[in-house]
Amino acid sequence: MVKSLFSLLSLAALSSAFAAPSNAADDDTYRHLLLAGGGLTACSSFASDNCDDVDWIDKETMRTDRYLNLSKKFRSRATAESVWPSYREETRKKVADALELIHERLKEDIVPERVFLREFTRRATQQLYNSLSDAEWNRIIDLIELPVPDSAREVVNLDENLKGESKAIFQRFVEMAQSVAGDERKPKVYFLTSASRNPYDKIDFYNSVFEQLGAEVHWLPLDSAVVKAQREGRCDELAKIQQKQLGAYERDRVHKDRYQEQVAFCKDSDAAAEMLADADGLFFNDGDQNLTRSTFIKANNEPGDVLKTIIAAVQQKEVVIGGTGAGTAVMTSKPMISNGTTAQAIKEGAIASDPPPFGCNLDTTCPPNVGPDSLTYHPLGGLSLFHYATLDTEFSERGRQGRLMRLAAASSTPLSIGIDENTAMEVNLESGAFNIIGERGAFMVEDAQGTDNAVAATFHYLVAGASGVISPYGLQTAEFAKGDDVVQEEPTTNFLSDRGLIDSMRILCGERKQVSLLNKDFRLIAQRGESSRVQSSGGECQIVNGSIGIAWQPQEKL
Repeated sequence: MVKSLFSLLSLAALSSAFAAPSNAADDDTYRHLLLAGGGLTACSSFASDNCDDVDWIDKETMRTDRYLNLSKKFRSRATAESVWPSYREETRKKVADALELIHERLKEDIVPERVFLREFTRRATQQLYNSLSDAEWNRIIDLIELPVPDSAREVVNLDENLKGESKAIFQRFVEMAQSVAGDERKPKVYFLTSASRNPYDKIDFYNSVFEQLGAEVHWLPLDSAVVKAQREGRCDELAKIQQKQLGAYERDRVHKDRYQEQVAFCKDSDAAAEMLADADGLFFNDGDQNLTRSTFIKANNEPGDVLKTIIAAVQQKEVVIGGTGAGTAVMTSKPMISNGTTAQAIKEGAIASDPPPFGCNLDTTCPPNVGPDSLTYHPLGGLSLFHYATLDTEFSERGRQGRLMRLAAASSTPLSIGIDENTAMEVNLESGAFNIIGERGAFMVEDAQGTDNAVAATFHYLVAGASGVISPYGLQTAEFAKGDDVVQEEPTTNFLSDRGLIDSMRILCGERKQVSLLNKDFRLIAQRGESSRVQSSGGECQIVNGSIGIAWQPQEKL
């Protein structure tokens, strides 16, 4: 069947008999994990675009922007030869000229970051901006950033959130933590910023979110830079380690109090264990899953003591775990995806390598044989808290079905799951029982197979309100969601980097049994067969036991 998919890219029905449900009680509603697909937005003083109303924001007492210093002193620091590699000397000089030009144009030393970005992307300096890697841009911003006043914190207002689903997902995690705490006290939620290049930027955000939802909230200041500082006995040099380990510059100057808090944590060898013993819930932030992995997994791929403690606590139902974006992807014990686009994955395959820095082709920092769009993964997985499947996030919105299928085929992973933005999957780790909440859905890939330029698999797509049971070998049972909502967004057929597959798949809930899409040199065919089940909900087509194939067919081969 799959051979015919590759040779003809004509999908036939694939039968998949469901196994019996787990022996765990069907009425067991306990959930060990909440896996969010990223995109959890909240109305805040720092992100007023997410607010229905902004009259509540007080610019005098709340943090509303990041402010930059364009005076000659700070411009010189950002363009000093000591912080730029010699092979980027010409770029360094151009950046110095651009900063001077922007300063002359604005005629102000202190400007908001959004104003600086607007000016840097004007015609005179647009080409230079496009030539900078993420690492270079971040370094410039870091070195001209003003210290954040301790009195001006980012404040979240969930009542004014434009997206109610994000609030509901955060709320559900607090409810899960409450189930651990019991009814006599507030749940204690500890959150990590270990996936962030700047570990201090999101502290106020998560503090405010979980506090509004009724939790007692604490930051757990553990990240890969702290781990390295502890191992080398260099906690007082944490800023230097952050620069090398995270690519974060002068965080001790910009976030003075938070930095000192983290240094104190670094020096206290018992702090992490004490915080974990106190926690009812641990929440892992979005960012870079490799940073979180290196926080908890040793260089020899053995779990560190902190991770062993977390795993034991989860097994004993002493703590629940939540994550969003990278904080979800890192949970798997299966191969951990870390980078890549569908197009490059289909053409190039999967590469067991560290992920490339974003924009590495611009400053020549890509690892050997890896490009900025290469599909990279860690073959030994992430934190191993989720043993059922490889996990991918921000899924349908970025057309990631192809890259997940390619990794599943390359690594012979029986089940892989992609979770859409603003959506979460709650899981019981004992029974495999799950349910989906939020705005969109979860895409499951089974029995993926591949050739040099094509991949094919059985797939399932379930939306918020659906539930079921999974095993490490696939979907065992599924209960469809039911709803009549209408999708508000314009549909697309772009399946390489957008929702083209999910949007086009709606016809499979009608009389049509197959959808065929062409995007650049890539063809996708998805279909339902005799063993498939379909159900419309929320304007989308849910399907169990569908078949899908994606092939790269450059014109010269057609």
